[in-house]
Amino acid sequence: MRALVLVLGLFVASGASAQSTADAPQTETSSDDGDATEGSDGEDQDAQTDDAQGEDVVASFGSAIGEPGLSAGEETPRASQHRLAWREEWPHYSFDEAVLTVGLGLLVIAAEALPTATTRPNWTDVNALDGAAHDGLRLNLAEQRESSRIAGDVLMWIDIGFPYVIDALFATGIGDGSWDTAAQMGLISLEAEVISLVVWRVTSLLARRERPVAHDCANPSTSDPLRNPSAVECSNPQPTQSFFSNTAVNAFTGAGLTCLHHTTMSVFGDEGADATACIGALTVASVAGLLRVMSNLEYLTDVVTGAVVGLMSGWLLPWLLHYQGGARPELRPAVAAIPVPMIGAGDTLGLDVIGWF
Repeated sequence: MRALVLVLGLFVASGASAQSTADAPQTETSSDDGDATEGSDGEDQDAQTDDAQGEDVVASFGSAIGEPGLSAGEETPRASQHRLAWREEWPHYSFDEAVLTVGLGLLVIAAEALPTATTRPNWTDVNALDGAAHDGLRLNLAEQRESSRIAGDVLMWIDIGFPYVIDALFATGIGDGSWDTAAQMGLISLEAEVISLVVWRVTSLLARRERPVAHDCANPSTSDPLRNPSAVECSNPQPTQSFFSNTAVNAFTGAGLTCLHHTTMSVFGDEGADATACIGALTVASVAGLLRVMSNLEYLTDVVTGAVVGLMSGWLLPWLLHYQGGARPELRPAVAAIPVPMIGAGDTLGLDVIGWF
């Protein structure tokens, strides 16, 4: 996680400075009487540029730190000259979203730190589908189950890191030089991951479903003792976090982000390569979820639910907020004046002013 934070910091710093320089107005000066008029026009352009940027976190940060590494009079290529330039109709990552991301991130940390009765399950029943998948896919040996768990975690981290490292950092930032777009991709990806984690944490605390390994420890098989969990697996209490799969939701969130970036922006610049990246990410996420069932840590419905939530967080939500063409609703309500009746002497009308102040 520290590595991801450092990568995101690089996105923000580099992308923000590129955006601020690209948006800087270019004004001409002369020695005639039109100097004052041109100066005032430049100020108007500055104001219009600030209004157009709105609450763009990347642009605001870039304006604060300035543009490093450029000599006097040297210009930075505008974002429109990059193949992976952020489209004008796509809303930038805003200050409201930054507040939401930080707030939800702190909520996840608080939920992890607070003591909860995670070893006392609310949900212990096993339906027919989960039972059949459990009996058919679970590995027999404890060593195999442990190896399966580790492999699933590795695949999950591959899917999590791909949108940041490959898509944003290498392909967009280093490869195309479009650091503003790389910053937008990184921040939007972080927002999606945090939201999916919050949904998972709240759901797991409410459902508190017993893990398959804990169920097997409490109900050992007499017909096939080789399929019973080992003494080591049963010695430590298993947290009731089976529903829904944390590994699946994280992996499919990353896969959804990868597919979204490659279908809307053609990150690799080749239709076949972009399709391969999307299909590969979905395949990796699917295998990671399957390995959780094979390692006897989660049921099939836990994995499927995690996949659905992950795709909604990683593909649908960012598409609605950013990539669909700017149709995102305002997060702050407009100010409105509403006439209301006044009850009392005279029964006249009053005026309520409602809005964000």
